Amino acid sequence: MTEIENVLISGFLIEYMENGKNGIDVLVFGDIAIDHFYEVDKIPRLNNASEVIKFRQFYGGMGANTAVVSRALGLKTGLVSVIGTDAEDYRKYMQNFGIILFLKGIFGDTTRSLFFKRDGEQISFFYKGVTERLNDLDAEKDLGINRDLIKGVGCVFMARTYLKLQRKVASMCRNKFLVYNPGYGVFKFKDIPENFYRILKNTNVLVLNHHELQYLKKLGFNLRKTLGPKVFLITRGNNGCNIYSKEAEVNVSSFKTNVVDSSGAGDAFNAGFIAGRLKNFDIYDSVKIANATASFIVEKWGCQTNLPTWEMVMERYEKM
Repeated sequence: MTEIENVLISGFLIEYMENGKNGIDVLVFGDIAIDHFYEVDKIPRLNNASEVIKFRQFYGGMGANTAVVSRALGLKTGLVSVIGTDAEDYRKYMQNFGIILFLKGIFGDTTRSLFFKRDGEQISFFYKGVTERLNDLDAEKDLGINRDLIKGVGCVFMARTYLKLQRKVASMCRNKFLVYNPGYGVFKFKDIPENFYRILKNTNVLVLNHHELQYLKKLGFNLRKTLGPKVFLITRGNNGCNIYSKEAEVNVSSFKTNVVDSSGAGDAFNAGFIAGRLKNFDIYDSVKIANATASFIVEKWGCQTNLPTWEMVMERYEKM
């Protein structure tokens, strides 16, 4: 048995070849993870300790979270990722949820995310597991992703900074709606990689949170229209989202709700924004939809535990 073996392409490529089209609304490239949440009595100082009040475990991963929320909103959703041999239950869950899976199974552990939280503060640790191998895979040979498949997709969404793979995917996305959210992967940059700029050339919408933007600015990055994206979305937590485009620079307020756990809010935001654009809402209203979508996720612990339907999101959108 080779180290990397094909787990599932959902039987979908056969159907795709027979029908000549795929009808996927959003194709997500990103990670799969198992999230561990530790509610603690205090965030300890260095060389100190704290007591765990409650432990919770959930399905997670930026790519998988976005795919699951997109599917909950009614989009026909595909997920391109790698998965460890310890997460067969997660794979079945996504498959049963109706997500079209383009996965590579790798012998080893699925990524683990560990969050230690107290009163809105947290420290986080990440065990990379097999996810880093995603960057080593060939999109066409290993994952069955080619230009013909991309051509039939409504939106391509890329998460994190798997720059080698993402540059290849971006090159297939000329004249395609491509949304890119590099997430906390930018904090690995000591300077801005050339591949990052090359990816942006074919990107329509770049999504960053305000912490990530500030870090990139220290490395000389600025929101210039010449980079490629027509729209920059800068999420600001409770302060909503700033839209920067050729037409305007505006802030869209968040939907006010009781925040229990903010983890996964950004992933839900991405799914809501994409759903809005694919349903022909303009940028401003799509961001309102994104904020409304994120408001559901923060009301409970976990990134996939309070999934809204499109109708539920529209009800909150109308109140904003």
